[in-house]
Order: sequence, then structure tokens, then C-alpha cells
Amino acid sequence: MRVHTPAAVITTRFLVNAAGLRSDELDRVLGHDGFTVTPRRGELIVFDKLARPLVNHIVLAVPTAITKGVLVAPTVFGNVLVGPTAQDVEDRQDTSSTREGLAYLRAEAARIMPALSGHEVTAVYVGLRAATHHADYQIAIHAAEGYACVGGIRSTGLSASLAIAEHVRSHLADAGLRLEPKNEDPPSVRMPNIGEGFARPYMQDERIAEAAEYGRIVCFCERVSRGEILDALSAPVPAVDLDGLRRRTRALMGRCQGFYCGAHVAALLGDRSSAADATGVAD
Repeated sequence: MRVHTPAAVITTRFLVNAAGLRSDELDRVLGHDGFTVTPRRGELIVFDKLARPLVNHIVLAVPTAITKGVLVAPTVFGNVLVGPTAQDVEDRQDTSSTREGLAYLRAEAARIMPALSGHEVTAVYVGLRAATHHADYQIAIHAAEGYACVGGIRSTGLSASLAIAEHVRSHLADAGLRLEPKNEDPPSVRMPNIGEGFARPYMQDERIAEAAEYGRIVCFCERVSRGEILDALSAPVPAVDLDGLRRRTRALMGRCQGFYCGAHVAALLGDRSSAADATGVAD
């Protein structure tokens, strides 16, 4: 089987289709036609940290035939999350927020937890689920072809992913797939603690004594230190753009949404990129 990519043509004996919103299109290219993806837009509102004392656990409304409904939930970052909506759309790249969707979420938040009405919104996020006209995942194993389709995976796929992978692996083994551990040890990768459940670096005097950069705050909304950003840029698998830094450190995610720290964070990223280009190596 040959897979044509913009960079090269890859020849493979086995192919697993985990193309998300495009999984049905790839499935048809390979001669199958079992399902059609209809993107389902989900909008989310994140309320300011001052709303966090209002809720200590997830509050879920009664589910509907289409969705489990809007929930109000605390986040590990100390905010309050409200959402998602569930609206079928045609454009598979339409991750825009809508006036109607946000108004609906504000109304649901006020209905479920009236005190939220007096709190500010920090951010709005939108995602697309790979929904289909079927009620369940669309997983098909074509062992004779060395092909497995894993389509129509919606929100619950996050918790089901390991079981799905083992299911696909075991069935492709019938077609001759053999997986063995690599001889070399993988790089040691450890995600930093970016939640509020444990002490953050700026709170740890002993850590600051060892490296003063952990006491130099760059993002004041989320209390992200310069040391944490430099760590993310020099990790075994380094952050390579602002979105990566946001996920690794929480910088740019606060109530000012990067208005204060954006230039500083971008400069640190630029310095790191320039150094990597000069040496030809990214740690």
C-alpha cells in the first residue's frame, strides 16, 4: 500500500485510518463506504478564576437524544468550564464561535448555576467532533488488506483510545503484523505539573534558590515563570510554537489572553528557534 504525502511517498504493509473528520473520505479512497462524518461543533466557555469557589465537582444537566448536554465543571487550572454545545455543520474546518452558541451557553450556565451570571468570561474554545449517523464508533478491520478503519470517534475516544489501539493491533496480527519493542530506550519525557493541585515553581523557594528563573514571572495571570518556559523550549520533545508553549506552561491562557506577556513569550520562542537554526539541532 502506498500513501502519498506532500513530503514523500510512503510504502506500508499495514494502514490504520485514524483520520478523524476525514476518516470517511480516506475509507472511500480505499474502496469502502460504511459511514459519513458530519462534523458536530462544540462551543465551550471558560469563566474567570474568581468563579472557581462556586463549584467543587462536575454538574451535568439531563442528556438529550443528541448530546449528554451542557455541564458546569471545575478545571485543573482553577477556572470554571461550561459546555459544550452540539450543532451539526457542513464545513469540516469550521471552528468558529457563534453568537447563538455562546448565548445558549450563558443561558444554560445561569440556569444550572445562577451565580455564574455575575462572573467574567476568560476564553471561548470551539472543537469539532467526528460524528456519524451511527450511534457508535465505526471500527472495521480488513485484515486481508492490511487495513483498519477507526472512524467516527467522538469525545469518549479519549478514554477508549488505548482499548481501541489494542483491539486493532490484535486483529491486524492475524494478517501478519508483528510488533516488538525497540532496542533503544525512548527519551525520558515527563510532563510538568501545570495544574493547581500541587505547588507551582514560583511557590517553591528551594527551586528558586537553585535557579532564579523560576522566580521570574512572565505570565502574571497564570503565574508562569521564565524557568518553566525555558524548560518547555529545551525539553526532549520541545515546544516549537506559541500553541505548544501554551499547552506546556499555561502562558497566554489567562484572563488577559496574552495581552501582557505575549511579546515576551514570543521573544523567548524566537531566541530558542534562532539558536536551533544556528546549530541545526533542536534538543
